[in-house]
Amino acid sequence: MTDSISPDWFAAVAGWLASIDLLQLTLVVAASVLVLRLLVRLWPWLRRVVALVEALGTLPSFMERTDASVRRLRHQVEDDHERLHDELHEELHDELHDELRGELRGELGPDAGRAPGPDPERPAPTPRPRHPRRRTPWSRP
Repeated sequence: MTDSISPDWFAAVAGWLASIDLLQLTLVVAASVLVLRLLVRLWPWLRRVVALVEALGTLPSFMERTDASVRRLRHQVEDDHERLHDELHEELHDELHDELRGELRGELGPDAGRAPGPDPERPAPTPRPRHPRRRTPWSRP
């Protein structure tokens, strides 16, 4: 695999090096040093530019994830709103009925609206089960 350097190639490089004078060599070295110093000074900014370009490349997937999260949260808020509306409606309805019964008993007496004794044919109504409280994703267990 290791081929010896051909004399033709060596002669071509030697001829090219012979045609360079000291001024050209000095200019090339000075220009390369200047470019290296400029790169060293601009390196932090270049890293920031590269990071910005990479961040812009991930922006569409970030937007899709954010939209999905917003849709999920909106759905959860709508469900919670409906559940709370139903629970509050039920509680207000019960409190209103209790208050009206209390007012009627105050006007008509303590036994107003009640039968003389418990009705054995009609069992007491069973209370409706409350909805279990769902945990929010940001609450701690």
